[in-house]
Parts: sequence; structure tokens; C-alpha cells
Amino acid sequence: MKRPRTRRQPATISHLHRTPFGLKASLAWVLTFAVGCTGSIDGNGTPSASSGGSVAQGASGGSTGAQPSAGQGSMNGGTAGQGMSQGGTGQGATGSGGTGQGGTGTGQAGDDPYAIPASPPGAVLVQTARVARLSRQQWSNTIRDLLKVTDIADIDSAVTGDALVGFDNEADDLYVTEQLRQQLADAAEKLADKVTGDATALARLVPSNAPSDTAGRARAFVTGFGQRAFRRPLTDAEVTTHLDLFNQGPTLYPGVDAFKAGASLVIQAMLQSPYFLYRTELGTAAPGAAQVPLNDWEVAAKLAFSITNTMPDDALFAAAAAGQLHDKSGVADQANRLLEGSTGTSGLRNFNLQVYRLGTYDGITRDATVFPDFKANSPAAMKEEVLEFIDWVFNQGRGIKDFYTAPVGFVNSLLAPVYKVSGNFSSDPLTLSKVDLDPTQRSGLLTQAGFLSSYISVGNEPDIIHRGVFIAERLLCKELPPPDPAAVAKGLIDTPGLTNRERVEQTTGVGTCGQSCHAALFNPLGYAFENYDAIGEYRTMDQGKPVNAADSYEFDGQLQSFKNGVELSALLANAKETHACYLQNMMSYLQGRQLADEQQTMVDYYARLSRAGMVSLHDLELQIVTSDAFLNRLP
Repeated sequence: MKRPRTRRQPATISHLHRTPFGLKASLAWVLTFAVGCTGSIDGNGTPSASSGGSVAQGASGGSTGAQPSAGQGSMNGGTAGQGMSQGGTGQGATGSGGTGQGGTGTGQAGDDPYAIPASPPGAVLVQTARVARLSRQQWSNTIRDLLKVTDIADIDSAVTGDALVGFDNEADDLYVTEQLRQQLADAAEKLADKVTGDATALARLVPSNAPSDTAGRARAFVTGFGQRAFRRPLTDAEVTTHLDLFNQGPTLYPGVDAFKAGASLVIQAMLQSPYFLYRTELGTAAPGAAQVPLNDWEVAAKLAFSITNTMPDDALFAAAAAGQLHDKSGVADQANRLLEGSTGTSGLRNFNLQVYRLGTYDGITRDATVFPDFKANSPAAMKEEVLEFIDWVFNQGRGIKDFYTAPVGFVNSLLAPVYKVSGNFSSDPLTLSKVDLDPTQRSGLLTQAGFLSSYISVGNEPDIIHRGVFIAERLLCKELPPPDPAAVAKGLIDTPGLTNRERVEQTTGVGTCGQSCHAALFNPLGYAFENYDAIGEYRTMDQGKPVNAADSYEFDGQLQSFKNGVELSALLANAKETHACYLQNMMSYLQGRQLADEQQTMVDYYARLSRAGMVSLHDLELQIVTSDAFLNRLP
């Protein structure tokens, strides 16, 4: 999410030393000397024979879920602290992302802000971190897919979430704190015990073509599981190191089957390795090269985590092993396969969960006597509706404009009454059915129950101000000024006889201290949705008076008028700055970092195409993950 930031150096891959992982004392000793506590990463991005991971310490943070006050726009996710990297004397590149800008763009194609350039601008590469810690959700998903298990909720819940201002996968802000280090170590031991304690589960991790003899089976396990855990083939030195560790199983776990004991040690070690916990871009740069193509394995990992929010699947690993990810056509084939598969919208869902602050829906409550159509599970259904709606846009080959123009809803028995839709629907908050809605009342995301229920004001009225702030910050990427100190102490007064809008205008409208901020920057955006009450039900009257939802707002530098939320949504769909804002965020998320100012030309190009309806949401994601900027780095 675009925000003011101080440029700083991301975590480097050198000069960080490893501490024991807090397992049983004997196992910690073995890991220290068998896997290594010091060492270096060589020029190929692989460890030297004595190398080992490193976990540095830092302050930990909790997760947040409170709804923001006016002018705020924080989202959930992240940890602050220091980074984990392969330790020792190896040299690593450093760099930083930038703050980037959303909005109307750079003015390509002459003076026409909407003209489509004849060709896309050239890719701009910026200095970036070359080691990126997996996000909390990526770690959980990867554990599930690597170990081929699903019932790990008890172990997973013991690993705390992150607390970031930006997206949950931004490399510059993801570190391994001392608290997280210990939690990951505990989780690794419990996960290893769980898998090796189940003969069927362990057998799933052994290659089907593994030799039957003990030594051959052990080597096949180390190389096969290791390639999936590190997302690249192990070096000969790594194979030897982990086989040595495997062979100490009977000594450390006397009385336990030798293969199970050895596999447990290897699983524990690999789950704590920086090569598992971090996605790396450490391939060798050719002398004098202006840019460095990511190697096949690096492309596979970056592609998988961006699109599916988890590790590469078997087909993507096979493509990397076959050298099929050297060129854009090979990458495009795999990207298309992932995008059209069962997990093709997983990354997009995680992205939209953060952009639209869907995590805060969990905290929505209402007085059942005032809002009888609101039930305990309504917020879960509201969140699912947003995600299924965007999935529908994606899968139908539609674009960003449809976010704000499609009169489509996804309902169950909890949401149907809000939309006044009749039919037989499931009561499960996660089982929704697509329905067509009244186009004079409903038009995309902003007329759905979730957004409309997100904010409530005094007297159980909709919160005009925060509805407007959300649209300004989240959909238009506007940086709102801090509130006027004179206005901070003033709250809305529940004056009998006044409509909700009249109360807001009396306190923050034209002629008040809020005239230059509220009345100009976000109140009009909130007024547009006065036809919807605090759970999103449509209304035409307020305090016995007709609802007034009309106003005007400046889009792309032009003041434009609207009568209601449907008309405002249409203006948003047609404003280039709406498309630029979403794409700014989408590109940041897929790249795992804030965009630099130099990359705004590409944002503007995509925004022009999107506004013109010339590119679908699916194809936007495909173009981003097959771009030169995605597949290359600076030396």
C-alpha cells in the first residue's frame, strides 16, 4: 500500500551469525556443528562447506485489527526487527525500494492523459533486496505443501503474525526476531515429530523411485525433500552435511526406527534454514552486466509466491529443472497454468484482503434490535463476498472497471435479506451464490454490504467521514493531511431531526474548520453512499427527509458531479487515478516491495490500458509477472 516511507537499506546477506535453534541440548549441538553456525554464501548463492544460517534478533510486534480513525489507513500484517541470512563473510548486494506514487501518472502520449502509447515503456530496474523472508501466510502455506499435511492448526497457531504498515510480503520489512526464531524452532521440531510419527505421512515425502537400501533411501530423501524445501537442488556439500546429520538419528533418538530418526533431524534442520525461510536471488552476475536474469529456480519461486502465495508445485519445479524458465514464453506458459489453476487467485485474494482491509470485517458488530438482518456470522459472509466477487471478475476475463460497475452480488441466507433477494441460500458464511442485483441500487464493491458496514457513527448511522477516507486513501491513493488541531476535539452531535448528512455538514462541512479538508477531500465521497444504512441496506429516507447523496469531486483534475453511490462508482471506474492506484498496489505486492518513483511510467501505462478496458485483471497480473522488471535484477 502506498505510504510515506523513509528509504533505507534492506537486509543484507552478510555478517549475520547463527545461534543454536533451541532444540534439545544434544540436537542443538549436532545442528551447530553438522549444519554449521558460521560460514559464507559463495558467488553462486550457495553455502560453502562450513556455512550455516543466521538468525538475528529484534523487537517483535503483534498483529492489529482495529478500524482506523479519520486519515488513517493501516493494514494488518508484518514484524519489525532484524533479519536472518546466511552467515559469515559472504558479500551481499543491498538496495531499497521507493515510496512510489499512485494517481494520474506521468502524462505519456502527449497531453492526452488517456491516450494509449504505441508501445509500452522500457522496464526500469531498481536496487532491491536479494533475500526476502517468507511472509507469515507464505510460511504456513509452504509448510502445508512441503510436508503434504493439512492438520497443523495447533502448531501453526503458535507462530505469531507480523505487524507491518504495508503489504505482508514486503521484503524490506520482514525479519526474523528472537521471538519468531524460537517459535519457528519449536514449530520445526513439532512438525518433524508429526510427520515422522505417521508412516503414511513420512512415505509421502520419500521419492517414489527411491532405492530400497538404507543408504540409497536416505540420500533420495535428503536430495528430494531438500530440493523442495530449498526450492533448488542441493549442492554436493549440502547433501553430505545433511546425510551426516541423518546418520546421527539412531544416536540422538535411541530406540526409534533409524530412518524416522534421521528424517526427523533433516526436516528440523531444513525448516530452520535460511534457504527455506527466505526466497533468494543470489545467482552469479556476468562481469559488466547491466542486469542479472533470475535463474530458473529463482523464477519458479518468485512466480509461485506471487501468484499462489506458496511454494512451487511439481510442474513448476519440473519446468525449472528442465531450464524452461529462461525466456518469457516459458514463464508465461507456467504463469498461465498457475493463474488458471485451483490456486490461481490465492495471491490475488491475499492482496485484496489487505487493500480493502477485509481483516477488519471480523470486528464488525451491530445492535440486533436496531439491525435485525445483521447476524453474528454476517461479517464472515461479507468478507467472502468481496473475495468471491473479485475472483469472478478475474475468472470472467473482466477488468478493474468492473470492480465498480458490475451489479453482481454473492449471497447466502445471511446476506440475502440485506439485498432484498429472495431464494433458497446456504446458511454457511463461506458458501455463497452469485445473484444479479438491482443496477439502480448496486454497482460493484462500494455498494456491497461489507464496505457499507465497515464504519458506523453516533446514533447507529453510517460513518460518512470514514467511508470517504477509505475511498480517498485506498482507491485513489491520496495522501490526506493530518486533521486540523481545532477539529480534533469536535465530534458529531446526535441532534434530533437532523439527517446524517446534515450532522456531518454542521461539524465538518463548508463554513466550518473542516472546510478545506473534510468538505473537499473525502466528505463528498462519503455522502454518495447515504442511500445505504450502517449494514448496507438501501434507504431513500433519513429522519423523515429524502436522502441527499449528491455532490461533486475532482477526478483526474476535473470536477465531476454525481447523484448517488452508483454514479460515483461509475466515475471511479472511469478515472485513471483509480486504475493507477490499484495497479500501483498490485505491482508492489507482486514484486514484494514498494515501487520506486522511476517505475511510475509503467504504472501509468497499465492504468491507461485498464481504464480503456483493453486489459483484463488476469492479463494485468500475467503481464506484470512476465515483465523484465520481474524476471531480472540489478547486479
